[in-house]
Amino acid sequence: MLKPFTTERLAIRQLEMQDAPELARISDTPAISQWMSFMDGGFPLEKAEALIASQNDTKKYVFAVRLPDGTLIGAMGMLDYPDGTIEIGYWLGVEYHGQGYASEALRAMLDQIAAHPDLAHRSIFAQCRSDNAASIKVLTKTGFYATGRPGPGPNRIEFALR
Repeated sequence: MLKPFTTERLAIRQLEMQDAPELARISDTPAISQWMSFMDGGFPLEKAEALIASQNDTKKYVFAVRLPDGTLIGAMGMLDYPDGTIEIGYWLGVEYHGQGYASEALRAMLDQIAAHPDLAHRSIFAQCRSDNAASIKVLTKTGFYATGRPGPGPNRIEFALR
């Protein structure tokens, strides 16, 4: 899958089991879990561990987004579907919203996918709730557009990469 990569302000690599406590800490809050269908009911340590453990079996790869000092600020997902499409997703801890980190991490992940010989030719999409203005802003800022179709998740709209 994708090798670890960096941006000007971030270090991004696939999540490992030792990341689970930090991931649960920044994610297990209604301000985050309300937007993520797989976090329904919260995102305690057990769910973080299960997500990390299932990556290779489910082809749902999740990446730690860290500051240079090592602080985990969020996560990005890349779901590899049997039909050849790729779905991307992301979330950041509340204290890291509004600082451009999500856009920076998403642009870098898209660059990594475009440079990967097995992934570059594949269609990429994202989904979010229609009332998630912050996520819609990140998606449109990084080259996605609303397709007008519902996303595969409950109450989601689909975005495709231009």
